[in-house]
This record gives sequence, structure tokens and C-alpha cells, in this order.
Amino acid sequence: MNSLSAWDKDRLANTAQDLIQLNAKCYCDLGPGMGFMPTLIKQAGREVIAVEAPWEFEIRAQWGKESGIKVYKGEFFQDNFTDEITEPVDCFSLVHCIAHFRFPPHILLEKVWNKLPTGGYFYLSTVNASRLEKVSAILKGQPITEEVKKHSDNPMFEIYKSFNDGTSDYMIWDDWMHVKEYTPGELKKIFEAERFKVIKLQYRNNLKLWKRDLICSVFPQFKDEIIIVGQKI
Repeated sequence: MNSLSAWDKDRLANTAQDLIQLNAKCYCDLGPGMGFMPTLIKQAGREVIAVEAPWEFEIRAQWGKESGIKVYKGEFFQDNFTDEITEPVDCFSLVHCIAHFRFPPHILLEKVWNKLPTGGYFYLSTVNASRLEKVSAILKGQPITEEVKKHSDNPMFEIYKSFNDGTSDYMIWDDWMHVKEYTPGELKKIFEAERFKVIKLQYRNNLKLWKRDLICSVFPQFKDEIIIVGQKI
């Protein structure tokens, strides 16, 4: 974790603590990246697996072999990965991934709901669409979305395209940009539409900055992160 920013380190530590407090028997982290979150959960003495995207899977899932964590190959919208997972997962987590989704997240939530036992959890965290950074940009007349380029300079572009686009056309989200950022109300509506009971919904600032925290003490909707936990009832 030495390569991470202070903000990322605090965010991951806080997220791991959130998940451990749910006291699940078996966790499954969706889109684990470099595997920091599953590793923290395992270090806490909990059973954990992960599901990673299929592009360059052997390279991207190498951390699992090194840490002894099983990583399944699965594309969230095209594969029915819930049938392939044999472990009795009772808590799925999706940490700062949903903003990159090009398809309705309801599809993934439906698969998770089908896999979970009654009483199981789905934990999701993501950037807050109304965070102070965005509000400040609006007040300054600056863009609040990412830069659009005529051509992608993302080295993974061709691989992403082969799995997601199925065309020879460059699409702006192939740069792995944020496609859609959410507010708490939007996430709650999606969770409830997919039959989850929302048992936790909150804003959070992870890295402490006194000026920002002072403003957010008055306007909590300006905090950086949203955390939502749904339970299958």
C-alpha cells in the first residue's frame, strides 16, 4: 500500500473496518484492483474471495496468488458469475467502481441478490456526485466532468474495447473515465428497486482537512464519499 495516496490509504482502512463490522462469514470483493481491500479483510482473519474482470486477468489477478486469495474471472454484466462462485458468500462489496459502469448497475445488484442468502449484505462505496470539489468547480465555471479526447491514450483501450464495445469505434468512456456519479438518493432508489433493504446510508470524508471538514459540518452533502449497505430480507 506504500504506492497509495494518503486519501486512498485512509479510505481503504475505513472501508475495511466497515466490512469487518458487518461480521460476515465469507466476503466477496467485486473489482478488487490491486487487491488491497481483500488483503485487509484476510489480515483481519476473515474468509474472502474476489471477482475480477476478464481482460488481462492473469496479470491483474496475480496479487491473489501471492496473497492466497481466490480470484474468480467474471464480467459484471455479461457473465452469470454468481453461478460459478462455490463459496457461501454472505457479503459482497463494490468499492469505488460503480462510477465507471456503462450499463445499469441494477443488473449487478440483481445477480448479487440472487447469490446472497437471506440476511446477506451488499456494501457499496463511491465518490459523491455533490462533493465539495464539484460544487467549487461549478462556482468557478469549471467543468465537473472529465476531459473528452478525440483519441484514447489509455494503454488498455484495445482490450477494454474487445470486451465492452464490440466495435472499431473509440468511445469516450473507453478511457476508464467516470461515466456516471451518484447521489445517496439515486443509490437508495436502485437498491430498493432490486429488493435490498437499505440499512446504512451515509456521507464520509476520509482524509481529514480542516477547512473542508468545517464546511462539511454545515453541509454534509458536500462530503467526498457515499457508503450504502443493503441487506437481503
